[in-house]
Amino acid sequence: MGGGCRYKCLKCGYSFTAMNGFGFSFPVIYEETVQKAKAGELGETIKTFFDEHTNGAINAENVTLCCNECGNLAQGKDLTMYIPNDENYKDIEHGRWTVGMPFEEASYVTNWDLEEHYKEYAKYQHKCAECGGDMHIVSDEEELMCPKCKLPFDKADRLFWD
Repeated sequence: MGGGCRYKCLKCGYSFTAMNGFGFSFPVIYEETVQKAKAGELGETIKTFFDEHTNGAINAENVTLCCNECGNLAQGKDLTMYIPNDENYKDIEHGRWTVGMPFEEASYVTNWDLEEHYKEYAKYQHKCAECGGDMHIVSDEEELMCPKCKLPFDKADRLFWD
């Protein structure tokens, strides 16, 4: 359910590991992420979203982020905010998540649920820890550059998890 890549700069030796997607523990991670958002730990914008849209959902998938200003790389959650397509929409009944970790009691919304039952409300604006600039979610097609040398990375290893 997840994949990634380890990047290494051949000039300066800087390395970065990107682990994207979600794994076996996704239902619990989703629930914890929503609780942090509602408590204001992820910023006022996403807290206000949940205050105003009690039936809202977020994308809690792991993503790679790149700063538009300094090129700093980071891992984070997507956190795009969604509202149901149908005002009367009720919580989705999920079955067993996995054999080893069923999480039948967890409240979560999968990417498939978002595609089928929700519409995008707003993108979450990630901020760079290094310079404070805006960050974007790195697409699969985007060539990553070393934030120190500004040269393309060498992809050292491909990774698959869960």
